[in-house]
Amino acid sequence: MKKIIFLGILLFIVSVGVGFLYTRLFYNSENNQQSAQFELNNIEDYGVQNYTKLQTLEASSEDEKLSPNASFAIKEYYDECGHFNFKHYQLPTELVNMTRQEVEDHYDEYEVEEFENDKLVLTREINGLCDEHFFITLVDNHIEVMKLKADGNFIPYQKTDISKEYLPEEDVKQLEEGIYIYGSGKINSVIEDYE
Repeated sequence: MKKIIFLGILLFIVSVGVGFLYTRLFYNSENNQQSAQFELNNIEDYGVQNYTKLQTLEASSEDEKLSPNASFAIKEYYDECGHFNFKHYQLPTELVNMTRQEVEDHYDEYEVEEFENDKLVLTREINGLCDEHFFITLVDNHIEVMKLKADGNFIPYQKTDISKEYLPEEDVKQLEEGIYIYGSGKINSVIEDYE
């Protein structure tokens, strides 16, 4: 009798184990099929997307050209001072309907930084200083603005009627040493401090 109970328990344990393994294998097989189907769907979607992009590229093989209303700017980088000069201009009529390559050929001293049918930005590097360096000092007992040239020399830029005799001693000392300013837009605000 003990043998029969033992064999019954053993049979029960084996059948539970077999059932567990069968369920596990069936479940994994189903998941693997679902996973494989999911990957297959992703591959098909990727192929369709890239085929669409390829068709779009083939259809738009004509070179982009500048429209007459395109914005036009030139950006110049000055290597000695590290400043950029960015100016907007009216698009020259000879550039209308040009392709990127034609613009590069026309302006060989510039590099085309941005090119779209409604926007053109050209850049170039210039050896030297930009023209936005100023020095405010006393000349003939009056405040004067000097401009720093690319060769390092100063040239008169703006004379004022502000005499040193009406300034505090501390301001006179500062002006005799000179005040460096970057940007012509700051000149008036500095001079107004001495009026």
